[in-house]
Order: sequence, then structure tokens, then C-alpha cells
Amino acid sequence: MRKLLIVMVVCAFGFASLDLAVAAEDNDAILKKIDALEQQLKELKGQQQASSEKESHCMRAFGREKFCKCIAENLPREVGLEQYVHTVITPKEGLGYDGLTPEQKKSVDQTLAARDKCSEKGGSFLW
Repeated sequence: MRKLLIVMVVCAFGFASLDLAVAAEDNDAILKKIDALEQQLKELKGQQQASSEKESHCMRAFGREKFCKCIAENLPREVGLEQYVHTVITPKEGLGYDGLTPEQKKSVDQTLAARDKCSEKGGSFLW
């Protein structure tokens, strides 16, 4: 009887240890998810700040609220207002488009697409 009681206690301890190990693994997984969400939130805040800065710079240069809001929302993150102006006034050949990396070409293409999307139709704006 005493041996049976000892076996039961050992088994209970073993199961408790296993539960603690599983709980620790679950906690690690949860902590990793929290870290990933915090990183995404940080990146989103950075994008919002960059967009606000682009809109502010645009408003100082052009003073067109609708246009500047659109530009701020549609320019690639890495493209500032100065780069935007340089890209839209320089022919692709002048930018060395054919020699650019695929990422750089994508940035130029997205910048030109933002210009097309945000420009007022009918030629009443700069571009």
C-alpha cells in the first residue's frame, strides 16, 4: 500500500512538472506574439509620423490640402518630398532607371503612380 502511495505521488509530481513545462512553452509563445505585435505597432507609428511629416512639408511647399494628404498617403515610405519632386521632374533616363535595382525601380514607379493619382485633373496643378 505504501509503495502504491509513493508511485501515485511520483506520478502526480511528474504530471505537475509536465504541466509546468507546457505552461512555460505557452508563455514563451505568447511573449513572442506580444513582441511581434509591439514591433508592428512601432512600425505603424513610424509610418504615421512619416506621413504627417510629408504632408506638412507638402503643405509648406504647395499649400494644397487635398493633394498633400494624397501624396503623404501614397508615396513610398522611403520617399520624401524632395525625392518626390526630383523624381517627377526628371525623365526616367535622367534617373538612370534602366540601371536601378528592382526595389529602386519599384520606388520610382510608385512615386510616379502617386503623382498621377494625386494630381488634379485638367492641368490646374504643377504636374
